[in-house]
Amino acid sequence: MITCPNCRHINSEGLLYCEYCGIELNSDMSTHTDEVTASPDETRDSVTWGSAHIGGTTALKFIFDDTGMTIMLRPKSSLMIGRKDETTNTIPDIDLAPYGAIERGVSRQHSRLDVTEGTVMLTDIGSSNGTYLNGQRLLPNQPRILRDGDEIRFGKLVTHISFQ
Repeated sequence: MITCPNCRHINSEGLLYCEYCGIELNSDMSTHTDEVTASPDETRDSVTWGSAHIGGTTALKFIFDDTGMTIMLRPKSSLMIGRKDETTNTIPDIDLAPYGAIERGVSRQHSRLDVTEGTVMLTDIGSSNGTYLNGQRLLPNQPRILRDGDEIRFGKLVTHISFQ
């Protein structure tokens, strides 16, 4: 059997062209893969994760990508994130309205930060346009651990978090 290098279709021995995509097959091709040994440096995880632990004096710093503006706060047990709306008397602990929240689809009650035993958890609380952690949409009411350097997106409002 000969595996096509273009489409990975498995062809019968002796064929000169792939039955599926028509590319020329070399007669010396085989499906065998040479065994290689990776050095320890090559096997290291290429993703660098920030710390997930905050100390008692750690502050959380939100840095907004498009403006460079920041919010610095000391975490407490639970913080509501959203946008202030005077018509419904909604006042979240972290008001994203000054950072373009309305235009970027941030809900009045969008997400929640919870601090438990030195770990910060982010939870989407049923927002209309979603909460994303490092590009992955959070399922509603399913907390995820925040780490130093993580990217958080509330709707289309992008921020990075830093533990200071």
